[in-house]
Amino acid sequence: MKKRLLFLIFLGAAVVSGMGCGQEQKENIEKEAENKPVLEIYAGQSEKENIGLLADAYEEQIGEAEINIHLIPDSEYTQQMMRIKNQEAPADCIFFQDAGEAAVWQHKKVFKELSPWYADSEEKKYYESWYGSMEDEAYYLIPYRIGKICVYYNKTLFDRLNVSYPGEDWTWEEYKAIAKRLTGWSDNKKVYGTLGFGGGSKWWMLPARTAGAFDPFDGEDLEMFRRSAEWCHEFTSEFAAAFPYFEWEEDDWSGYNNTLFLEGRLGMYFGEDSEVNVLNEEIRKQGIELEYDVAKLPAWEGKEPAKVCQTAVVAMAEASQHPDEAYRFMEFCAGAAGGMVLAENGTVPAWQSSEVWQSYLESTKIPVHTEYFLSDGIPTENNTPGVLYYAGLEAMKNEVSLYLMSEQELDYTFANIEEELKILKAEQS
Repeated sequence: MKKRLLFLIFLGAAVVSGMGCGQEQKENIEKEAENKPVLEIYAGQSEKENIGLLADAYEEQIGEAEINIHLIPDSEYTQQMMRIKNQEAPADCIFFQDAGEAAVWQHKKVFKELSPWYADSEEKKYYESWYGSMEDEAYYLIPYRIGKICVYYNKTLFDRLNVSYPGEDWTWEEYKAIAKRLTGWSDNKKVYGTLGFGGGSKWWMLPARTAGAFDPFDGEDLEMFRRSAEWCHEFTSEFAAAFPYFEWEEDDWSGYNNTLFLEGRLGMYFGEDSEVNVLNEEIRKQGIELEYDVAKLPAWEGKEPAKVCQTAVVAMAEASQHPDEAYRFMEFCAGAAGGMVLAENGTVPAWQSSEVWQSYLESTKIPVHTEYFLSDGIPTENNTPGVLYYAGLEAMKNEVSLYLMSEQELDYTFANIEEELKILKAEQS
């Protein structure tokens, strides 16, 4: 009896001790969580899935900070960015779908200069060619996703009309010829061979970009942009009756493209890899019988084709309260670990090692030619040329939009552009 009583006493003591240890451990975990900084992260709605995946992986693998994501609606984008600039909203990192968009806010001094953290990093070495000839300039942006533009095409529609699929080395004239053959009617509904080049968008620049034209302040590049505008005007004129949605704004096109494409009423359109997950999910969810693939962009006859990419970047807010932790989160997103997270979800990251390539190709079985989205290394053109470059593009866009709508002639359009570029350059100097 005494032995049993003694055993029960020891057992009770052990339980009480264990409960005490458990309570202490719980308090330590809660205290540790309380001490973790919270990073305030901002991104557009289109980056919701990517940023969510990166944040979850970071918290699980690194865990030195908690991530609080703010998604900015398109309609409130400028207002929210101004709140960040004026330090009316706490912010640590800001993700941008396009480097050009980020350059505008960089010019407005919204970002913190990254050299103290970035100077000797693996990421800087890897992305060195992306920055171009930036020897003594400050670094503000790090790429985390590079979307190479390709042509999506509806194989089901091509097969039904007995049209051959785009070849490896097709030209813009072949693109036009295929678009004509695909345009027509089906079940009393219009079928569009491809999209037109509407006045409110920048898609008219795409043919010029495939010829390597990049800088409107360069004489040869500007001449190529002129040729591109003329080609797109002729193309649009030939298909004027086939495209009643020219009035759609550029930001609306993606959803409209997908709708027409999934309905089998659009043969081809331009897009990056981010469209794949959307299309595949809708095909699965709606039980649509549709086969599609992607092709490389057409090239100009006799010209070596250039890669055309849209680069998504991340920046640190000037007012960040946790700059060291914010940079480590940026480093995670832009580096090998973040690259693998995106690749496993069927998104092409900026970090494209052989392991990341393999992961992306294994995770994305449809379309067949997903390798076309991979950029064969980091683009070598300077993707961060500053606000003057983007102001020049905007000046071209505004004038050419009037030309594409047949509101003014080509010579007059580019005379105006050249004058505006001179003014912009003088103001910059």
